[in-house]
Amino acid sequence: MVNLKKTALLLLIVMGLSVCLIAAGQEVKEKKDGVQVASANDPKNSMAFAIKAFAAAFAIGICAMSTAYAQARIGAAGVGTMAEKPELSGRVMLLVAIPETLVILGFVIAALILL
Repeated sequence: MVNLKKTALLLLIVMGLSVCLIAAGQEVKEKKDGVQVASANDPKNSMAFAIKAFAAAFAIGICAMSTAYAQARIGAAGVGTMAEKPELSGRVMLLVAIPETLVILGFVIAALILL
């Protein structure tokens, strides 16, 4: 059994790091002596783009792992429920499909980071 306090702390640390990576990868548009400094989308500024790409991959990865964890728990409980009460199979299928929205939101966040 996984200790939930350790898991919650690890998830909080991971979320904090992802926010830091997202903030580091944001576009920087400063004017220095009348010249615009390179932004994160500029091909010459490859480090900023690499950080943005890593943050986007991180967002999708965390969402996918969370979805897998949730579906494993819901699926196991759902099979047990359907064994006892087959009339609840529709509700179980709905509950198994709900965590998939996390991955969709992860893709949206990744697209917003990269744009």
